[in-house]
Amino acid sequence: MAVKTVHPGLIPLVRLAPFPLIALASLVIRTPWAAAHAGLAALLFLWITADSLATSFAVAERLRHARPPGGRAMVSAIAFGLISGVLGLTPPLRTALAAMPWAVAGVAGLVGGHVLWGSVSAWHAWRRTGDGQADGMSRLEAGLACLVPQPVAGLMAKELALLHLALFRWGAKPDVPPDSQPFSYHRDLTPLMGGLLAAQVMEIAVVDVALGVHHRTAALALFAVGDIGFIYLLGLTKSFRLRPVLLTPQGVRVRFGLMADQLVPYDAIGHVGPADGLTRRGPENVSRLVAPNVALALTVPQVRHRFLRPARTVGTVAFAVDDPQGFIRALRARMEPVSK
Repeated sequence: MAVKTVHPGLIPLVRLAPFPLIALASLVIRTPWAAAHAGLAALLFLWITADSLATSFAVAERLRHARPPGGRAMVSAIAFGLISGVLGLTPPLRTALAAMPWAVAGVAGLVGGHVLWGSVSAWHAWRRTGDGQADGMSRLEAGLACLVPQPVAGLMAKELALLHLALFRWGAKPDVPPDSQPFSYHRDLTPLMGGLLAAQVMEIAVVDVALGVHHRTAALALFAVGDIGFIYLLGLTKSFRLRPVLLTPQGVRVRFGLMADQLVPYDAIGHVGPADGLTRRGPENVSRLVAPNVALALTVPQVRHRFLRPARTVGTVAFAVDDPQGFIRALRARMEPVSK
């Protein structure tokens, strides 16, 4: 715990440290020296990508959790670095690497063994967390963490969940576990998100028609980018309705679509009331697109870890619901047995 308090700002720097080094190595493998020593250059580039990514991952985990990562996590980081290195090689260097069977066998053996081992572990993790105590997002992240480093697993889980939500979950009911009381917050967000979706459709059509007259290739590229943006925006819009704020037997589950999901135990709440004076951009606001109208004063401040950014300590959790007074009454009723 002391390490996290003393070095909160070092973690994002450590995670970003490999990328300048890999970018420099990527320039070196495009020099005449690399063309003259293609095999050596390919091996050096793979070593730099794998070693730098694995080292930064190990140091960041040490700073964050005050302990080194496990063996499986390190193998995952090395395999991720090797795959990234192979994809970053120039065609001549990739050909030179393919001409070294021992190198290909080593990379394929390590990556293939990790994928096989990780796939079995992911299946067991998916089944182990499918006991009603974890939602689909947590189960997906637990499975992906067996295949890729944890920070990447969290991002991939959110991306896959958003795509699944946008493309396949039509007419679905809100995600409300048993013994939980839902409170919606999408009433004011729906017109805003609907306007953004309409604007996105118009932008796609206008760009495709206007740019297609002069440059068809660029129009197709921007059309693909616009389609991806529309799908992501659609998934985010649907998530606001399907993932309401919950009063669970354990505490308040504060959700905001796929952007936030945290559990605040009842015994960690010192006071609940309106979010007077709190702004939409405040660090304590979980509902990041709207102004909060409910605030939970915590008995112990929370340390929020953020990807590639320093950790943040907050003493209040604020968010928005469509019926703030009803939510406050229901929460106080649930907190009374805890306080007694």
